Amino acid sequence: MTRGDIITRFRQENPEITANVASDAVLQSWVEVGNLEVATKARLIRGETTFSSIIDKRDYSLTSEIVNFYDIDELPGGGVVYDNRRIELESIAGLYQKRPAWLSQSSGIPRDYYRRNEYIYLGTLPSAIKDILVYTVDLPDTLDNDSKKPFNELAHLEPFHYVLVLYLKMRVFMGKVKKKEDAQFAKQEYDDYINWMKKETFRGTYQETQLRPPTNYRGTGRSRR
Repeated sequence: MTRGDIITRFRQENPEITANVASDAVLQSWVEVGNLEVATKARLIRGETTFSSIIDKRDYSLTSEIVNFYDIDELPGGGVVYDNRRIELESIAGLYQKRPAWLSQSSGIPRDYYRRNEYIYLGTLPSAIKDILVYTVDLPDTLDNDSKKPFNELAHLEPFHYVLVLYLKMRVFMGKVKKKEDAQFAKQEYDDYINWMKKETFRGTYQETQLRPPTNYRGTGRSRR
């Protein structure tokens, strides 16, 4: 569905919500906000970006290096890769426990990192210029036109477009003092739909790529179920 289709569907299902109650301009702005909220809540837009390390530089701004960065995708097969080797997410306390003098150690090959806000910090200062690959959850493109489809117009996410109809319903009823029960129902309906979306995308049903074993995987000789 396009943004225009979403608003039309909302009007059809909620005929009592006329333009006097919520104008098309208001609904358009709400759909734009809903597109951002749903995409981040359900972690729908996944990507990857590579940038270069700098010798003896520990910290890197992900928002500067990555367009539309929202979060690191740490699900299996994701995370941060340094020079073709996945490095581990660690806490500062964990680094001190593993290597008490890690801050004063000489440069070498990073094996772990920690994160604060939009920055990642390599546990070891890099001794060479190497690729840093970050698997990401991204912010969606702005849904600022009635002809555009939600969630970056990705075809495999089309089954989830209806959630924005539910988002509009929730927003309208939440603003009505005399419809508290309807508002609670609408919010629960929206939340349940988001939870369903999370389950579907997590198990890979609608993902563009599926998790695969590494190319050198030999298996155990036993069938898997």
